[in-house]
Amino acid sequence: MKVIDLSHPFHPGQPRYPGDPDQVTETISTIADDGFLMHRYHLVGPWGTHIDAPAHFDPTGRTLDEIAVDELILPLYTVRFDQPGLLTPDHLREVEATHGPIPPGCFVALHTGWDWGAEGTAPGWSVPALELLHDRGVTAIGHDLPDTDPTLEAQSWWLHHDHWQIENLTRLERVPDTGATIVCAFPVPVGGASFPVRPLAFIPD
Repeated sequence: MKVIDLSHPFHPGQPRYPGDPDQVTETISTIADDGFLMHRYHLVGPWGTHIDAPAHFDPTGRTLDEIAVDELILPLYTVRFDQPGLLTPDHLREVEATHGPIPPGCFVALHTGWDWGAEGTAPGWSVPALELLHDRGVTAIGHDLPDTDPTLEAQSWWLHHDHWQIENLTRLERVPDTGATIVCAFPVPVGGASFPVRPLAFIPD
């Protein structure tokens, strides 16, 4: 079994949403003075590779602590999309024609090759594409993008339909189109809407 880390390590000065405050890390104790090293971290919830719960956009949506544990271990279906603009249902159907139907209860990852922190307008999901995934019974999505789509219309639609997602994934080029499993582990802040996550892809030999 091969394991791929799909997260970016986070740090002060990293790429972030315009207007979000930077991370601040304080050293609270040191080994030399106190016998142990401890830091205090100040950061916004949607920091680096992070999970968004429905509550991130939906005032009545589930928070992170309300996402069941068995919802965080899912079959991984990867879609490649290396062109500008928004992914459409037709593109998803083309992928299905090659790799088989998108199964219900899976995690669909969008691999665009977007460089983290790049300038310009990133590609993204279209609402009709997410409607198709919703109809297929997909549990969650993720992408190597800073947002689901440039206008956040698709992101709002997805979260308002009781799905969650992961943003700023990386190393998706090392993940097969089908056959892998994603495990999305994160601390559980009660009432949280977004939080850093370290998703792992498990790939059978």
